[in-house]
Amino acid sequence: MTVLGSCSLGLRVLFLISAFCLSPMASSTDSAYLADEGVSLGVSLGYGQLANPVYKKDDIPLYALPRIEVFAGDFSFANTQFAWTPVWGDNYQVSLFTQLNEDGLYFAKHSAALTAIRTTGGRPSMTPPPPGSGIETPALTKRRGDITKISKRKLSAMSGIEAIVDWQSWRFSAYWSMELTNYHKGLQSALSAQRLFLFDQHLVLLGAEIQHLSAGLVDYYYGSAQQEIRAGFSPFLGHSSQKYNLKASYQYQFNQQWQFISDIKYQRLSSDIADSPLIDDSNLLSFYAGFAWNY
Repeated sequence: MTVLGSCSLGLRVLFLISAFCLSPMASSTDSAYLADEGVSLGVSLGYGQLANPVYKKDDIPLYALPRIEVFAGDFSFANTQFAWTPVWGDNYQVSLFTQLNEDGLYFAKHSAALTAIRTTGGRPSMTPPPPGSGIETPALTKRRGDITKISKRKLSAMSGIEAIVDWQSWRFSAYWSMELTNYHKGLQSALSAQRLFLFDQHLVLLGAEIQHLSAGLVDYYYGSAQQEIRAGFSPFLGHSSQKYNLKASYQYQFNQQWQFISDIKYQRLSSDIADSPLIDDSNLLSFYAGFAWNY
């Protein structure tokens, strides 16, 4: 499936939305957890950025965000994610899905959007040895080189299963996925919880999520092997790792077509990713705010 390796900027922009935004641009706050049958189109204009943890890679700016959603029976497409939901009830659903992996996006070329501007960043200090051990642990530092000369990381596709349970104003979900594109043969899973608050035309969503990435996925995107070492980076072998996410969203509904939307996301990378010489920052803050129009 080589089409994803050279996917268009437009497709990546759609993926930016699905990777970053916590909340859908729903046409009505009365159904924040529900999707209407048919085609739903929209666009928002505003400002934000998706934080990029990779060394010498700029944060990705967000300005105009399109929304393309299609719901037909048990099948759906929402900003690059395809899903089939064969099992569902009043407060639960089980879906099979295919979507793009967000880690490949950090290495994609977006002209000026990924200009090299950031430097420095070191490995966290190691736990000191107990007193009297007589062993001095050397301070380990990352050796950095030319990021433009590392091996190419491609945008991969993942497919898996997701289970969702709604209880009162809460949504709990879990998913497991494996790679389809045969770049890294990695696995990814996650557990998340989300709380909905509604006040007239005001909608607030708060969420927390923990993601688990397999060693193969981490090593493909953040490992440092022969080509990276020749480019000046210290060696690094990826291990299974976690990402910890906190998310918040606020929406104000003016009418059925117009609303104000805002999202903020904090992400913490575990040390098994952050210790890579390709990583510049393990604490990431992404945000977006703007006005959305729904067709």
